[in-house]
Amino acid sequence: MNLTQAAERLGLGQLLDAPLLLKDDEQSPVWKAVTDSGSWVVKIAQPWGDFWMPMAAQAGALEAAAWESGVAMPEPQSTTLGEAGLWRPIGDGAYARAVRFVEGAHPTAPTSEPLAAWAGGLVADLARCAIPADPTVHGDYRSNSQEEWEEWFAQAERLEVLSAEHVRILKLSLEQAEAMIEDQQDLWRSKVVMHRDIRHQNILTGSGGPVLLDFDAAGAQDPWWELVFTAFHLAGFGRRLELPERRIVQACLSGYVAAGGAVGAVDESAFTGMFAGRVGAATWQLWMACGHRGGSREYQAGFAQTLRESVNAMAMMLKAMPTWATWLKA
Repeated sequence: MNLTQAAERLGLGQLLDAPLLLKDDEQSPVWKAVTDSGSWVVKIAQPWGDFWMPMAAQAGALEAAAWESGVAMPEPQSTTLGEAGLWRPIGDGAYARAVRFVEGAHPTAPTSEPLAAWAGGLVADLARCAIPADPTVHGDYRSNSQEEWEEWFAQAERLEVLSAEHVRILKLSLEQAEAMIEDQQDLWRSKVVMHRDIRHQNILTGSGGPVLLDFDAAGAQDPWWELVFTAFHLAGFGRRLELPERRIVQACLSGYVAAGGAVGAVDESAFTGMFAGRVGAATWQLWMACGHRGGSREYQAGFAQTLRESVNAMAMMLKAMPTWATWLKA
């Protein structure tokens, strides 16, 4: 994937310095490029299948609307939407996009209460963009047949990607996600496009205040479910089984309410989007770890480790959701 070609196709101008690789991802590298038009973060991707294009289009629609409404975020190189949203074809089937480089550092989780409150307000701001989610876009959790799952589980055990205990937990998680979705069909069908990945890794704090990064996972989500995901991740919950801090959850909730965010059910159903999203992500990780989407052995091994961490986190959620739900009652 040629960064010089990407910069030219995006209209960024001439490269002035050697580019800096910010994220060494085999499938989707991220670069810092200094050109005669400024400093840019450039992403390059090789889409897999027809599903990628409409997903990218939805994500781009939210990012463009968020920028135009004044959300604190890096400036996109362009807000003109194409068939792949803000991504542009650069040849050989690859796509690229760019945002202004912002100097800063990622906060650690659990974050501070003021930052959590800021993020809660941000969720309300993104909800007001009111980008309707396309129900035909497969960028969300979706069911797979029992036969498919049994085949994938057998393959995962054979390749030593998952242990028998991990498979047992993942099966329980699938059943729980399906039950939660079935119980929340009205909300599930009426979702708007949200960021879906507001974590400390996607926030940058600098002299100008915090900014939100990386809209590439944006897709269908209920705003209240987005708030719950955001609050618990900023409070410290992640794949490594950190215990979230209640005060951070409630600071995020306060910021959301103060910004006019609509509060939903304050019971276990509030975790529907968060839990189903985690199961959906684990499905992708399973495919990657088992080689369904290519990549080197090292790349697949990285996904295998991430998958096992995800399954452990799902086990923790299954136990903790009844207690966590009480934290949402202001």
